[in-house]
Amino acid sequence: MYRSFINDLKNEGIGSLYLLYGNERFLLDKAVEELKSRIVSGFPELNLTIFEDDTLDFNDLINACNTLPFGSDRRLVLVKDYKGLTSKSKKSAEGTDDELDDNEETNDFDSIFQLLDSTCLVFANHGDVDRRKKLVKIINKTGRVYKFEKVDRNELMQWVKGHFRRAGKEIKPSAIEYFVDNIGYLNKNSDANLYHVQNEIKKVLAYGKDDRIVTEEHFKQILKRNMENDIFKLIDACWHKDISKSLKIYNDLLLSGESSFGILAMISKGIKNLIQIKELRIKGLNEKEISKTAQIHEYTVKLYLKHIDQMDFEVLENAFNKCVNSEINIKSGRINERLSLEMLLTSLFQ
Repeated sequence: MYRSFINDLKNEGIGSLYLLYGNERFLLDKAVEELKSRIVSGFPELNLTIFEDDTLDFNDLINACNTLPFGSDRRLVLVKDYKGLTSKSKKSAEGTDDELDDNEETNDFDSIFQLLDSTCLVFANHGDVDRRKKLVKIINKTGRVYKFEKVDRNELMQWVKGHFRRAGKEIKPSAIEYFVDNIGYLNKNSDANLYHVQNEIKKVLAYGKDDRIVTEEHFKQILKRNMENDIFKLIDACWHKDISKSLKIYNDLLLSGESSFGILAMISKGIKNLIQIKELRIKGLNEKEISKTAQIHEYTVKLYLKHIDQMDFEVLENAFNKCVNSEINIKSGRINERLSLEMLLTSLFQ
């Protein structure tokens, strides 16, 4: 959709009314920035007005739309995440078109859309909109509507390749495939967007800053770190008795493709690491010495040292035994994997 958006700008010029929405935040934000760069050539404090949903007042919006540009041909009025474009409740979402339309402030809409030729009004919503809403129908009829969804696998591979090429790196096709298949972006229930992918690319570039060629091994190391970081956050949430947070992290890991048994193994390993790191810390070893002696990655040691002084051996050993018991219960068939993990997370350090 972003390509269509750019092509329309090139072929048809800048419109007066837009609705940009969808879950691919990166492309949506990029489209907004493209409009800004083309419209607001100077005096942004005068030629750009931005409304957040919680500050949106229709009279102010009408005034902004009726204000002439200063030192420029056009001015941009941007409305971000307006809730009037989405279903207000489950009941209204299931209602008829007439029920939805009766709730709209149609007079306000009529005033807003009597736009000056110099005004470009853009509604940008991160997420879906309710296409039965009268406002959406009006924009769809008189303006331009673009939905920004996740890119497909081939597009993602080209996007990743382009990032590394612009960074002066050569990357093997097998490495791109490994990254794309393991980053979680293409998972059906994943909330990941291109911002997330871009952030992981930055980590890989930092990790292999002296390497000319990016290989599969670079991605394996970074994704391994991410998993270790998630497990640390999970253990940390359990330590602070934050059950809702620990269950959310657990569910996110499941959605990213990890198995309950695999997560349990990582939690057990994390607890063992904590015990070993604490023992070596008491002996006076520093971060690098602990890493070398215990053969634990320095990144993991750094994470765990943050809380090691607060945890005593009895609590850690008790937590490790609980992990062992959970494993026995799962393997014996007494309790299914998910229930066993949820029970463990709610009582790990109790």
